[in-house]
Amino acid sequence: MALDALTLHLLCGELRQKVLGGRITKIHQLSKEELVLTLSGQGEIGGKLFLSARADAPRIHLTGEQYPNPATPPMFCMLLRKHLSGGRLVDIRQPEGERIAFLDFDCRNEIGDAVRLSLVIEIMGRHSNIVLLAEDGTILDAVKRVDMSMSSVRQILPTGKYALPPAQNKLWLLSHSKEELAEAVAARFDGDLHRACMKTLAGISPVVAGEIEHYVTKGEPCGELSPAQLDRLRFFLGQIQETVRSGDCAPTVVLDAQKAPKDFSFMELHQFGYPFETRHYPALGEMLDAFYTGKDAYHRVKQRSADLFHLLMGRIERIERRVAAQREELSACAKREELRVCGDLLQSALYQIQKGDRVAAVPNYYSEAGETVEIPLDARLTPAQNAQAYYKKYRKLCTAEEKLKALIQQGEEEIRYLESVFDSLTRATGEDELAVIRQELCDQGYLRRAGKRGNRPKMRGPLEFVLDDGYTLLVGRNNTQNDQLTTKLAERSDIWFHTKDIAGSHAILLTGGEDFDAIPVRAFTQAATIAATHSKAGDAAQVAVDYTLVKNIKKPAGAKPGMVVFEQNYSAYVTPDPDLCRRLQKK
Repeated sequence: MALDALTLHLLCGELRQKVLGGRITKIHQLSKEELVLTLSGQGEIGGKLFLSARADAPRIHLTGEQYPNPATPPMFCMLLRKHLSGGRLVDIRQPEGERIAFLDFDCRNEIGDAVRLSLVIEIMGRHSNIVLLAEDGTILDAVKRVDMSMSSVRQILPTGKYALPPAQNKLWLLSHSKEELAEAVAARFDGDLHRACMKTLAGISPVVAGEIEHYVTKGEPCGELSPAQLDRLRFFLGQIQETVRSGDCAPTVVLDAQKAPKDFSFMELHQFGYPFETRHYPALGEMLDAFYTGKDAYHRVKQRSADLFHLLMGRIERIERRVAAQREELSACAKREELRVCGDLLQSALYQIQKGDRVAAVPNYYSEAGETVEIPLDARLTPAQNAQAYYKKYRKLCTAEEKLKALIQQGEEEIRYLESVFDSLTRATGEDELAVIRQELCDQGYLRRAGKRGNRPKMRGPLEFVLDDGYTLLVGRNNTQNDQLTTKLAERSDIWFHTKDIAGSHAILLTGGEDFDAIPVRAFTQAATIAATHSKAGDAAQVAVDYTLVKNIKKPAGAKPGMVVFEQNYSAYVTPDPDLCRRLQKK
């Protein structure tokens, strides 16, 4: 995940078309390391230019997002407003092979003289920076001041002269032929083409190097590059050159199994297989805006849900330990019949036993052989009292068995419920969904309410899918919505789907009153597949899905959210299919 020099080269070309010639009308510093410059010009020229020197997300692109502005602008923001306000963007430059862009502005100084200032964005990981330069290259200030204690190689301080980072002695793709590039990569090849590309070629990210390796080696390890592989290497490097030179790129974002943004590139990406998903965008700026906005939102949701994950995992583990201990106690109850038999045998042989005996040897009339058995006694008790003691232990274990069975069932039901909440939490994509889940846990007594009882959080509608046969399938986002779907929204003639004995969403196939037997098999299969995909078993090879008419679904009194019982169900075995879900989901 890196904005490499090739992407920046294309991005600079895109920005020249959209903002070159525009004048700065507003400057906002969102945080210590993030700026937004608003530019306007004639025609379609203009937009909000986002610049970030964050170590985890350095970039420059146009944005359509609305960001809150701090009440008090930082000092660097005041400096930019002083020097750049009203300035016209006249050029966007990129040093060869560097992840650095110069934004040149024609401005007016305090006495009205024309001056040219440059705003430099350095996209270099934790060394990223935004620097304001005078016309002669003098540093006016920077978002991050770098002194000798931080770097002995390159300082970024006011009044100092700006210098580019030391050269890395790599080959810039646009300055050499594809044959030269391929030969240089091959010369450094040591069995790892990805590493050889990163060592040889300037301005490429790890994901581009991975794409080169994927195309050339086809995923197969090799000790040396064959002539056919060298040909493929030359061809692919030539394709990258043509893409960058022409500007005809294919901005692509890769999402992981949790729909979190994983990586991006200016080119098509084929190295990622299942369960990764690729999305394409019309422009690089839109791609970067979507990628980083989605990434920030995903991590914000995950951070805010971390306490819920910790709570659920802890609760589930404690209940599992408790149920395991109860099962052990229950297995001990299986010996209760031996206690009753001992009591019966002692009762039948009272005349043979004396008080003070520690063992009674009596015939076992429950056995066909009639062998003699030895029964331990309490010497302090009479024979009759010893017999009653065995009966008492027997009755105690009988009672314990009944209670343990009820407690185990209660514990298992609670585990199933918490696992359903956990499953909903793993698939939560917004803070509104988190709020609903948090409210549900408060209602069930697992969380304390923060503050006063107020309005309950608003909930987005259920996920909606349009099947190939035209039927609509609604899928709940969480237990609260599952209850609403099944018990309030669905009609009695609609069909309910849910993974068998596995936590997951309720799925309702809207039939419009159509007869159960008249619905095509494909509709049942697709509905079951979507239900399986939106469950804890979403990564399994095959999943059993129960389905039945909604009229057969009952919610027991006092049952937790999402918990129902049903009769007269059918089962289908399907394979979860995220691609099918993406294709059928209503946008």
